[in-house]
Amino acid sequence: MKTKYLAVLIAAMGSSLSFGASIDGLDAAYSKNLTVYDGTSGDTLSVSSPTTIGVNNTGNWTMAFTISGLGATSDSNVGLLFTYNTGSYQNLEGLGFQLTESGDLTLCAGGFAYGGGTAASSPWKTQTFSGYSASTPLTLFYTFSRGTVSISAMLGDDTSTLTTLSNLSSGAAFSGQNMSQINFSAKDTSGNTWSAPNGITGEYTLNNFDLYTAVLTEDQMREYALSAVPEPAAASLGLLGLGIFLMRRRRA
Repeated sequence: MKTKYLAVLIAAMGSSLSFGASIDGLDAAYSKNLTVYDGTSGDTLSVSSPTTIGVNNTGNWTMAFTISGLGATSDSNVGLLFTYNTGSYQNLEGLGFQLTESGDLTLCAGGFAYGGGTAASSPWKTQTFSGYSASTPLTLFYTFSRGTVSISAMLGDDTSTLTTLSNLSSGAAFSGQNMSQINFSAKDTSGNTWSAPNGITGEYTLNNFDLYTAVLTEDQMREYALSAVPEPAAASLGLLGLGIFLMRRRRA
């Protein structure tokens, strides 16, 4: 019995030290915990309370999140991480990706209605981030600043890899509109999907997600990314606890 409690305690210590992400002195307006997407599943995060998020010419906010286990896409297919909706414009804009077997990760920003246009007149804006391994957590920062979108990325706990991919899209501001919903894997409650090439969503694990009502500095991005990646000691504790627990079950 003592061995069982010891295993649970050690595993709990490891998990408590390794999950979630944060920025000192800055609270997230919305957060989401670990979720695994298999390429067909999806869910939503409703945005209304405690605060609304504007997508107008004065709106400033950042989605910060860490993903892992990204599945490679085939040919020219594009997988989707999320879209966000407003009351008047469904599936307004979002972030997609293309990942080759060799580790070339192309991040894609796009949407339906830049400046009141259509999907056909709003092509994807892309930028390639080389050297990505599916086993390495990738922290992404999707920043909306007065109608201009930029994406920053950092690999694991290597702060030297922090890369800001600026001005991937512009003209995404809509007067008087607020974000009402964030659709992970591009699904919304009515079952609609944001149609990337071939309509796929891709496979990935969302480790953590936080939306801040501010444009993050690079120092804040690094702090968030580092807090999202498990410390080696924490990971070891979790594995040790799991090992003890499994050994005890085998003996039983």
